Amino acid sequence: MERLLSVWIEDQTKCNVPLNTMVIQQKAISLYNDLQEEEGASSEVEPFLASKGWFERFKKRLNLHIKMSGEAASAHTDSAKKYPAELKKIIDEGGYTPEQVYNVDETGLFWKRMPATTFISTEEKSAPGFKASKDRLTLLVGGNASGDMKLKPLLVYHSENPRALKGYAKSNLPVIWRSNKKASMNMTLFQDWFTNFFALL
Repeated sequence: MERLLSVWIEDQTKCNVPLNTMVIQQKAISLYNDLQEEEGASSEVEPFLASKGWFERFKKRLNLHIKMSGEAASAHTDSAKKYPAELKKIIDEGGYTPEQVYNVDETGLFWKRMPATTFISTEEKSAPGFKASKDRLTLLVGGNASGDMKLKPLLVYHSENPRALKGYAKSNLPVIWRSNKKASMNMTLFQDWFTNFFALL
């Protein structure tokens, strides 16, 4: 199985297909199951799970290393460490219940993006490059501290009427649909969401 897996990894690298840990583990399980079927193995044989430990050992045997691209985003770690205590103080002083405390956050979704890292053998200095798709959307998601209320997500896309939704009422979608050229959250969109959706809960 590992021999077939190593050949598959080499083929994927030549075809500019990035591979992450999960993809390799799933392929390993698939190859193992195929081989078991070919050999007519008994159902009593313990299933192969492609665990993290197995992957680390396989990586060493095959001399795989990670080729990374992009840069890590900087984080305000000091502010993040102080904030829980400040928030607790606000909640205690205001006498708020977990049902009244909400947290929302926005996240970008590059829904056509390939993985940012791939595994290659040590003999190869780098993997062939490819141009990553920049088609993205922004989601604003949230819920309350008690966990019994999830907010309907706000989706921001660059097109108000994409072709895929032609003839379909956006009000029937499981999200609140909004758009702007950059497909990003801004103050106007947030105020509209807060006033016309969140405040009316």
